[in-house]
Amino acid sequence: MLVLALRRADTPKVGHGDPKPDRYEPIPGFTELPQWLWRRMGRGTRIAVGVFVLAVIALTAALAPAIQQSKEERAATERRERAAAHAKLIRTLKAEQRPRFARSAAVAPAGATDEQRLAARAQVMGDLAASILADARRRVRRGDFEGPIRRVSCTPFPRSVEGVGADEDLSRRLGRYACVAVTAEFARSDESIGGEIGHPYRALARFESGRYAFCKVFGRPDPTTLREVGLPRPCGGR
Repeated sequence: MLVLALRRADTPKVGHGDPKPDRYEPIPGFTELPQWLWRRMGRGTRIAVGVFVLAVIALTAALAPAIQQSKEERAATERRERAAAHAKLIRTLKAEQRPRFARSAAVAPAGATDEQRLAARAQVMGDLAASILADARRRVRRGDFEGPIRRVSCTPFPRSVEGVGADEDLSRRLGRYACVAVTAEFARSDESIGGEIGHPYRALARFESGRYAFCKVFGRPDPTTLREVGLPRPCGGR
């Protein structure tokens, strides 16, 4: 008897050569990723990675002293440059503040009245202002200052409530003054009390002899905050 075996059309054909599906392994999170990669490396790759890491560590250890030395050298260079710049600034400011000396002929004679003595002191202050004006305009011509210099204004230093200087007080033999070589001034108005701006000076006048000295000072007309550059004694410094 001939027997025919029939196969259903919807039955899948399975051959001996069909591949088996691979097992799926998801990529882990960031913190576990290095360990996951290490497990998937071959032995040769692991050895190469280990050698590379050791080489990096050895190179870092070898270069560390040179890097540290380079940092120290740069820091030392920066300190020297700052010191040189500071020394140059000190020299410049000292040269700028060098005292200038002059003498007024307006000296009251012996036996002069108080009025004559006060007039002589006023003339000394006029000569002092004229000397500062000439000095400031000379500096403008040299390019040290910005001008124009309009006039010179002097007030007693330090300021006091009375505002009376030695030029008006016959009991005082000398007077200290803060002067300004005025470059601009502002009139009094409803919005402003007025004022003046310019280049500051300090001065010391000896009224009995007519001698006076003045110094151009930087910044404000009061003593500088730089300890190396105080106001020279001839101009009223301590």
